[in-house]
Amino acid sequence: MKFIHSADIHLDSPFKGLRKAPDQVWQLIHDSTYRAFSNLVTTAIKENVDFVLIVGDLFDQVQHSIRADLFVNEQFERLNQKQIPVYLSYGNHDYLNDNTEIINYPKNVHVFSSHPQKEQLTLKDGTTVSIIGFSYDKQAVKEDIVAKFPARDQADFEIGTVHGSLDSLNAPEANYAPFSKTELLNLHYDYWALGHIHKRQVLNEDPAIIYSGNLQGRHKNEPGTKGFYLVSSKGKKLIPKFKEASVINWQTLTIEVTAADTFDEIVKTILHHIEILLDKQPNFIDVKIKNVQALSGAVLTRIKDGSLLEVVQQKLLKNSQSWVYEITPVPAQELSNLSALDSGFWEQSRKKIFTEENVTQIAGKLLNYSFITEALNEKSQDTQLQDLAETLLLENGGREEQNDEDTKD
Repeated sequence: MKFIHSADIHLDSPFKGLRKAPDQVWQLIHDSTYRAFSNLVTTAIKENVDFVLIVGDLFDQVQHSIRADLFVNEQFERLNQKQIPVYLSYGNHDYLNDNTEIINYPKNVHVFSSHPQKEQLTLKDGTTVSIIGFSYDKQAVKEDIVAKFPARDQADFEIGTVHGSLDSLNAPEANYAPFSKTELLNLHYDYWALGHIHKRQVLNEDPAIIYSGNLQGRHKNEPGTKGFYLVSSKGKKLIPKFKEASVINWQTLTIEVTAADTFDEIVKTILHHIEILLDKQPNFIDVKIKNVQALSGAVLTRIKDGSLLEVVQQKLLKNSQSWVYEITPVPAQELSNLSALDSGFWEQSRKKIFTEENVTQIAGKLLNYSFITEALNEKSQDTQLQDLAETLLLENGGREEQNDEDTKD
């Protein structure tokens, strides 16, 4: 037996924060989730798999586009022509609603209902398989749906599929079908195909309990190679093997500057490091510049006002498949270099200041703009705000120390 375990494809992702990119760059980003899904289908056909599992969030939103509908049907029909069944769960992004199936799927597609449902099939060699899953019927599913999963039956292989959050049963944020690892193990299934968490991870090896991660990274918090698992039977065991599907790679590039570096030299350094990445995929890069407090005021100003980013982007457009979408100055020294009092004060202040409530209050009416709300909802924004605060704290601390020395002189 051989099957594909995938999840979190997120077709129709808006990529709103990158809309200002040049047309060729924007098109590459926008098409990336589509191309990744096409890669999955191509692998399924090439490997002649027995079935494909899609464990939630095929689409990025409930109101998906006609383009996405047509594309999905085309891909499902490719599998239908090869008599490959698809077992589809809807997740918190594309939950069941009146518009779920504007265009009817081919007959090979089985959509799970909002209650745990068992699908059974017999393969060409006589192997019997039971697949259990469910779809969300609303965005927030706080109920432990796994508790309703049936006991193991007499099938040769029993596979559970869950789009949800591990070990958050008693957490206040448990809005996504929370479950525990113990629950899964107690059902004695042969494989657990998980979705919702975009980071690929193996929670248990025997039986395999696996988050496949998303099919294509969509921003800097989803770096590295993405894809799905090709799972093959070996006797009574199911052996998962990761397969790449992503077409672009999000990376962070960190460089350190010195007081002697000019603006042009920093540009050359960035381009040199990008050139030696030598990845087969296009790279979308967040450049972090350390030790910025050592630079001259003029150079630092050109980093902060976006001039450095614009120059680098213009040069990359000419002969590179990589793209730098952000350049961020970060502190090169640790806060421990400040006095113990200052360092302790910073740690206490950081925990009190960088809270969702405070950021929301400061943003105020700006939250009426959806792109700002979306940006602030990304966890990376907290880190970036703290990096900038640390930079300012170090710069001011350095100036105060220098002023103290001048006073002594």
